[in-house]
Amino acid sequence: MFRARENQLILPGDFFLPFGGKLNEDNRWVKLAQVIPWRKVEKHYGEQFKSRTMGQEAYPVRMALGALIIQERLGLSDRETVQQITENPYLQYFIGLPEFQQKPPFHPSLMTHFRKRLGSDIINQVNEWIAEEQDDDHADSDDQDGGSGSEADTHATEVRAENTQETGNQGKLLLDATCAPADIAYPTDLSLLNEAREKLEEIIDVLHAARKGGKRKPRTYREKVRKAYLAVAKQRRVSPRVLRKAIGKQLRFVARDLRIIARLKDEVGLSVLSRRQYHQLLVICELHRQQEEMYRKRTRRIEDRIVSISQPHVRPIVRGKARANVEFGAKVAVSLVNGYARLERLDWNNFHEGLTLQAAVEAYRERYGCYPETVLAD
Repeated sequence: MFRARENQLILPGDFFLPFGGKLNEDNRWVKLAQVIPWRKVEKHYGEQFKSRTMGQEAYPVRMALGALIIQERLGLSDRETVQQITENPYLQYFIGLPEFQQKPPFHPSLMTHFRKRLGSDIINQVNEWIAEEQDDDHADSDDQDGGSGSEADTHATEVRAENTQETGNQGKLLLDATCAPADIAYPTDLSLLNEAREKLEEIIDVLHAARKGGKRKPRTYREKVRKAYLAVAKQRRVSPRVLRKAIGKQLRFVARDLRIIARLKDEVGLSVLSRRQYHQLLVICELHRQQEEMYRKRTRRIEDRIVSISQPHVRPIVRGKARANVEFGAKVAVSLVNGYARLERLDWNNFHEGLTLQAAVEAYRERYGCYPETVLAD
């Protein structure tokens, strides 16, 4: 159940501190709280809830979004984020609490639900609202004697259109692309296959435990394969011939485990697996197909190559940098106008940066009513 709560912005002087004093209005969290349009975000956030009268009452949008912003800006874990909020009155003011409290405002596990509720579309919309409100400050001041918010926005749009006809192109647009690295270990074919084999062995254990009649457990030779993997992985330098032989051995054992799972599936089914294990099984099947094809063709490239079992959507992005020729994560195209950065495109697959140039220029025209005077891009 969702209930709108953000009726007015709490001023720093109204925030109650049990130990006396008041918040500093020049603090970075106080300034950021006054910039974010919490009311608009709450209205957009409330549309995601199907029921407004049934179920447990949801946390305020300011608390959810504020906690995510704090975690991202400070680079904290879920538990550390809640701990920092509990200890810092400025962070408690930022998430919308009316007074300082010594108990945690929510459990760290709720950070996962906050991330699901507030997706990238809402975050991008909040960023757009902040930039629009900063651009329309002069229009709001002109209409403060009685004009509504929608009328002020319409007036600001008309003013920008008139200025465009008089002066033509205005402003500067800066474009660049980068890779946002994912939190995964550096992938190698041998380590991926070994990880896949270990997860398949866990799935076999679960399926065998669900069998009836005291049947004998299938042999997986896990100790033998583990020793074979470590014998190669611990070497500082491995020749291509030895590495290929080790990969071939891991491929054969992964294929053996998949055949065992196929037989056990006919006996007990896959419903005994958890959701995570079932997802891992699907990913490993595709991983084995890709690795077997690359091994057979003696190549190191394949379409939609999986480099992480836990995050199969991550793709290798060839950037040609001196520090790292290949990066693993999402490729993003970002535009910068008047100090405000906007995400023009995000894709887990590599894309040509020139394709986003025309779209970014047209988006600039929709926002400001004119084309940029200068476009800077590499």
